[in-house]
Amino acid sequence: MGPPYALRAMVNTSFKKIKRFTFFTLFALFFAKMFKFNRYSHKTYISALSVFIFAVLLSGCMINHTEEIKRVEELQELLNENEKNLNLDVSLFKLRAEHIETTLRTFRNDYTKIMSKELGDNLSKYKNLKKIYTYNSGKYDANVKEQVELSSQLENLIQDLKAGKLSKEEFKSYYRTEKADIEQLIAASKDIGKRMYEIEPEFIRLDTYFQPLLEKLKD
Repeated sequence: MGPPYALRAMVNTSFKKIKRFTFFTLFALFFAKMFKFNRYSHKTYISALSVFIFAVLLSGCMINHTEEIKRVEELQELLNENEKNLNLDVSLFKLRAEHIETTLRTFRNDYTKIMSKELGDNLSKYKNLKKIYTYNSGKYDANVKEQVELSSQLENLIQDLKAGKLSKEEFKSYYRTEKADIEQLIAASKDIGKRMYEIEPEFIRLDTYFQPLLEKLKD
């Protein structure tokens, strides 16, 4: 679908072209009247008109958005730095969730003794770990997708600035939106890594606890 500002930018660009054409027409009529009674009017008129056309074309190509482009490039750098927050072995965490589910299923189907409080509590903790692994794995995949989309939107924003499709006020609005989305993505990415690695010691402890019990259930 492209960036959210694309349609509005197209409309504004067309309006700017209409204003420029109107101004050019009025200017041409002014020169025609100005040189009407001059014997050199034809040559002078053509020369002046050529200079004006060149100036109009040059001004259209030299719309200065240097500062705005620099600010977008800073957002790009910020987004690129988020790559390290997404550098997680998410496949490992998905395997953790599958392993926990297999263990829980085994106890549900094969454990026939009266369950101790300790065993019951540990199974509940194991189940909670599975929820954390599953939720954050899904969130991780969504963040990776958003990282790509935001990167594309920033590149489109730079191209639109270079093409003169956005006014400064329009740029400010889109910039604030992109900046807020990137900051939110970075915070979410950091939180996922923190949550995942925080629960690893508890997973290892519980997995070690269950192994002897699972071996007995196989006998």
